[in-house]
Amino acid sequence: MDGWHAQVLTHDRRGPDVAVFTCRTGVPLPFHAGQHVTIECPYRPWQSRAYAIANAPRLDRTLEFHVRAGGPGGVSAALVRRLKPGDMLRLSEPHGSLALDPYSRRDVIFVAGGTGLAPAKALIDELSRFNRTRWIHLFRGERRGGDFYDRADLERLERRHPWLTVIRATSEEPDENGAQGTVADLLTQHGPWPDHDFYVFGSPSMVESTLHHLDRMGVPADRIRHGAYDLTRADRPARTP
Repeated sequence: MDGWHAQVLTHDRRGPDVAVFTCRTGVPLPFHAGQHVTIECPYRPWQSRAYAIANAPRLDRTLEFHVRAGGPGGVSAALVRRLKPGDMLRLSEPHGSLALDPYSRRDVIFVAGGTGLAPAKALIDELSRFNRTRWIHLFRGERRGGDFYDRADLERLERRHPWLTVIRATSEEPDENGAQGTVADLLTQHGPWPDHDFYVFGSPSMVESTLHHLDRMGVPADRIRHGAYDLTRADRPARTP
């Protein structure tokens, strides 16, 4: 099959360079939480870019994506600034091996920077369907307080699931409580974490910094899974005309 076609259902600008949108495929797209697909849109034909799906599989076939425009052109900019409900997208088959460990009963730490929130939300969505015993902490990092584009939805998730706690960090300005620092700083303040599974999502530099910090904290490598999302990476040809 030459990809999956999906129709855009909603498109919500969450700031000058960020959008959250949903779409629905015509036939089921088989994937698991934590995977990503490449997207081709009508405003950048023959180009595509990889984006993490921000939800676990749903019976209604809807998919959620979080996109930050990395510059004035390219697929990301088109998805943020030009995409609208009714537009058709072409999605690739899902890729990626990030997934919850089905055999672990350890509590979970998610560390997400920027639109690295998307795969973390997908895994939290999956946990919401069966979790009864594991405590989940989501450490979310942004440069400034106004960059927390999905704050209202995360607060609703916190109210709905008592096992979920969201902790925010701003690196370039103090937050509403006067605190300032990186997610790595917060991990130290709220730790130690002697027996937890870690999932780290964000830019390559953020992921590398967090992994280095976890190593210094003595977290075993086999308890850490991670994915990097690089906005500076060039778009690639989607398919041959």
